[in-house]
Amino acid sequence: MSATERYSRQILLWGVERQQQLEAATVLVAGVGGLGATVAELLVRAGTGKLYLVDDGVINWPDLNRQLLYNEADIGQSKLEVAKQKLQQINSNVTIELLSQRIDTTFHCPPDVSIIADCLDNYTSRFYLEAGLADEAFLIHGGIEGNQGQILTLKKGTSQPLTDIFAGAQQPAGDIPVSGPGATIIAGYMANELLNTICGKSQLLDRIMVVGLGDLHLDFLDV
Repeated sequence: MSATERYSRQILLWGVERQQQLEAATVLVAGVGGLGATVAELLVRAGTGKLYLVDDGVINWPDLNRQLLYNEADIGQSKLEVAKQKLQQINSNVTIELLSQRIDTTFHCPPDVSIIADCLDNYTSRFYLEAGLADEAFLIHGGIEGNQGQILTLKKGTSQPLTDIFAGAQQPAGDIPVSGPGATIIAGYMANELLNTICGKSQLLDRIMVVGLGDLHLDFLDV
């Protein structure tokens, strides 16, 4: 089966040149949970050439309400290993590399990555992630808590850093409330912005999109 046939419906939308840009792209997905599992799947289905997946967790029962790659048979297994297996079943043409680690002071982004999806669930790890990126790398940040989500694109070395934008942000105590539909909506927006950024058409560079999931509203804030 040719790439033109496989991706025919999206090529109708954005053309062969953009599809070729996706196939040549390398993206790192930090966190393969509620946001990252869906972001990774959408990137794989779109034909992104290479993905790095970063996580160190195992699949637990509370994950199943929103982490769409996983099911009951996967409980207790490594998120990375299960994600890779299922993603390769979806699209065997995509190269998938696994980085089993926490995002901390030791993290350094692989040198062939210039676009990163921040699908993490705490600000400390996000700040370490940004610190480990090379200048000129694009960071697409996504987050969700309850009925509110946010997406933002930054360019390392040019944009205001996350540590300034979210200075003083408090991590919620305990588990973060989140629904399956809410996580899927934010992940879909993130994947859309990632595909735009790969093709040089970011819509959220230095601009936070706040998504009200309860009443379905969007607000924008320049940063």
